[in-house]
Amino acid sequence: MPESCCDADVVRWPDPLRISTPADGSQVRVVRRCLSRWLHGDHLDPDRVDDLVMAASEALENCCDHAFAGAPAGGTMTLTAHASAAALVITVADDGRWQEVPTDPGIRGRGLAMIRELVDDVVIESGPQGTHLALTHHY
Repeated sequence: MPESCCDADVVRWPDPLRISTPADGSQVRVVRRCLSRWLHGDHLDPDRVDDLVMAASEALENCCDHAFAGAPAGGTMTLTAHASAAALVITVADDGRWQEVPTDPGIRGRGLAMIRELVDDVVIESGPQGTHLALTHHY
């Protein structure tokens, strides 16, 4: 069960936000709403907030669509967000497996490119414990 948005409402910028939930597409909306509430305020331009939420949402969708493909059971996805004096970092992590992007993804497979356009920096780490995407916005 995901942390409720009510819990996220208690955590306010710049205190770190952490939400873990089953890696299920129905939970992406809940996590996205929590992140949006955490980001809103006078510290970021509203357009930047939209970009960050969209990038995080795409990363969460990727967890649901790809990290557990072929696995007998789903896993967990976790979003964390923290702000420092120089940057905001949103991390989306799963405990699944990295799936290589096919050479011809067809009409799909453009999520990482979109994420890279929406944030300043993307770092992807993947291994036996899962995949972590760190999405950074520099102030």
